Amino acid sequence: MQNYETIIIGGGPAGLSAALIAGRALRRVLVIDGGEPRNQKAPAMHSYLSRDGILPQEFRKVSREELSRYDTVTYRDGLAQAIWPKDGGYSVELVDGDIVSAPKILLALGVMDQLSDIEGLANNWGSGVHHCPFCDGFEHRGEHWGVLAETTAMLDHAGFFKNWANRLTVFTNGADLPADKLSDLSRAEINLVTMPIKEVLSGDGHTIGGIMLKDGRREDIQSLWIRPFQSQAPIVTGLALNLREDGGLWRNEMNETSLKGVYAAGDCAAGPMQQAILAAADGARTMFSIIHSLVTAH
Repeated sequence: MQNYETIIIGGGPAGLSAALIAGRALRRVLVIDGGEPRNQKAPAMHSYLSRDGILPQEFRKVSREELSRYDTVTYRDGLAQAIWPKDGGYSVELVDGDIVSAPKILLALGVMDQLSDIEGLANNWGSGVHHCPFCDGFEHRGEHWGVLAETTAMLDHAGFFKNWANRLTVFTNGADLPADKLSDLSRAEINLVTMPIKEVLSGDGHTIGGIMLKDGRREDIQSLWIRPFQSQAPIVTGLALNLREDGGLWRNEMNETSLKGVYAAGDCAAGPMQQAILAAADGARTMFSIIHSLVTAH
């Protein structure tokens, strides 16, 4: 069994940024990286100063190369499958059976997107079907956009997409939504389609080929914007941590979760505002808090 001062679970922007702070502070940390980032299907990563447009895989590669100069930062490729309290800290079991321990745990696993079962939606995820206009909207500027709004919350945000789109159509997919909210779309010059969707048609890899409705009509949509249901990773769920109303992990002012010694950073705790650069900043801030706790504990 190997012992560290902090085990960072997740090797995305939040986890890597936390590892950088730890390395520069000469703190022994282990980064456990499952190697399947949430944005792996995205054509590029955006809104990250000095790295705008970088491939997600390249970002992780460059980050790990930069971190290689810090001897106190160790990596393990693979998944963490269990966490339990031990001797005032925590032990983590990896899928290969190895067990590592540390007084502090940093959860930086992001969230899991649960896509609708509409035919063709998952196949076009990241190549014409997106969730974040700040991440991918610029590359689709001037197109005919579709917004899948099956909830009042998404309906309220429909007008938010107008600045990028040449034309905007809202699809309710047959959902029963308030009539006054639907009327607001017309006043905002936003097209409305209430007919259920049969299929999201594949396009050229950048745009989709349109939306096929269940009545046989085809809407000439080039990109579809959705808000998928998000869930926490199974290892996080198993800890029974407190959640906020938006589904993000509850944290105190030091970014510590409801379980003492377990911290969270990045999308798993961010709520609706999820950006790589925000996750990186959150990871750095959280590691500052962890180091402060390590120092004051002695």
